[in-house]
Amino acid sequence: MPDPLDPLLSARRDARNEHRVVSKQRDAFRRFKSHVEATSATTIEGACSDGGGPAGWTATRSSSGDACRTVRRAFAELVQPHVTESDDENPSVHQTIAAELTEEVAVALAAKGGGNQFTPQLKRAILDHTAQRLAENTVMVRVLERERTSLDEAVDDLKAARGRLPATDEATLILADTDDLLEMREELAAVESRLDGVAERRQEVLRHVSATGLKAGIRHDAVVEYLSSDRAVTYPVLSVVGRLTARCEKKRDAVHDALRDDD
Repeated sequence: MPDPLDPLLSARRDARNEHRVVSKQRDAFRRFKSHVEATSATTIEGACSDGGGPAGWTATRSSSGDACRTVRRAFAELVQPHVTESDDENPSVHQTIAAELTEEVAVALAAKGGGNQFTPQLKRAILDHTAQRLAENTVMVRVLERERTSLDEAVDDLKAARGRLPATDEATLILADTDDLLEMREELAAVESRLDGVAERRQEVLRHVSATGLKAGIRHDAVVEYLSSDRAVTYPVLSVVGRLTARCEKKRDAVHDALRDDD
């Protein structure tokens, strides 16, 4: 017979895995941001051409012309491995930059067909879009940390509640005296109260909205629905609470019947 806590344990694994993924994305954008900040911008015409420049360009101009290429390379090495969803899709660096930092930035940084200048304006645009991605990752990490904590607490509480359920099989009830039955009824009431508390705390978490200064609020329940998109159960905590509550009610009815027979 499957464990009624299985959907909850699966949801907790998913939350932990997603937290690791998003944390890596956040750290990747942080490293990329530092790299861009350390890269000098220039207003020299054609300074970002990968194909070389007119005769007479100085070595200084040639070295400054590496800026776009080094920024693209930094993105490819630091960010792309953590933001591409599937190796099968195998998007190009240009496609990934366009997806993460806008098509305009991707074109401006392109080896061919771009503006071919790592200007202060381009640098600022890259930093602004990177800051936005960082804000999104940061708030998502916060949501996932809350989700992971909530699920950890729910697993502990629900395991404890399940462990407190008294045996109410026919043999146990036949041998139980009135005091035993009353104790069972009290224990079942305590378990139901505990389950109600788990459900209330979970509902409070689901209603929470997380935000940063650069990112509009993210509803926690929306993230939970996203995490459960491939699962049969969308809200596993409430589902398990419902199952255990139904088990409590069935046991309570059996105890009530035994008490009536005892009278």
